[in-house]
Amino acid sequence: MYSILSQCYDALVGADYPAMAEFYEAIWERFGQNPQIVLDLGCGTGNLLPFLEQKRQVIGVDLSPEMLAIAREKAGPDTLLLCQDMAELDLFGTVDAAICALDGVNALPDARAVERMFSRVNLFLSGGGLFIFDVNTPYKFEHVLHQQTFVYDTDEVFLVWENEYDGETGVCDFLLTFFFPQPDGSYRREEECMREKAYTKEQLCGMVERSGLELLAVYGDGRMQEPACDEQRLYFVARKGKNAPNQ
Repeated sequence: MYSILSQCYDALVGADYPAMAEFYEAIWERFGQNPQIVLDLGCGTGNLLPFLEQKRQVIGVDLSPEMLAIAREKAGPDTLLLCQDMAELDLFGTVDAAICALDGVNALPDARAVERMFSRVNLFLSGGGLFIFDVNTPYKFEHVLHQQTFVYDTDEVFLVWENEYDGETGVCDFLLTFFFPQPDGSYRREEECMREKAYTKEQLCGMVERSGLELLAVYGDGRMQEPACDEQRLYFVARKGKNAPNQ
């Protein structure tokens, strides 16, 4: 997964990483936390790492070796990068905080894997540690992505991104068709299929509680306020639970 997308991910995804890092800092401050070791789950090509590293020691985890190879070039020498499935997270010790950015939770195959990941995060959080994650909402899948085609034209790639969302199953399939320019003026075509699964706010709150984590807040996109009904992204803040499974 993401083996082809990793080649041009940074040219296509225009997230405001400094603002994201500042949002995490604001949440930690609101809940009286000053984490020294932060776990970045689904770190991808490592765009958040340099901003987190300014104040924290960081561990990055991702399932894609291609993504991690790019992240290694951005990460500081003391940042540990691990190639792991988030649902099977296995660290050498505890961390003070964990984040999962840009709908990494949606990328897990099903609710069982999501709940398993939450439980593993709970296991490796130190006492009082916070877990912050965001998700694409069902509203976004249904009203923004469903049956929509997006075209990206950069110096690195021409990409056609098609989306199909099934409201009954909550599954959104992405078909990515890449055209990479070649030295002779031709294009190399490649395809990659990806999938995300939508969950309601209520479903995710239940998963958090069942994993042993303590749910503290649910925010709208990039602001510490109640989410609107047409919110495209939600942020969840949870704390290590007292009776974490597997402990």
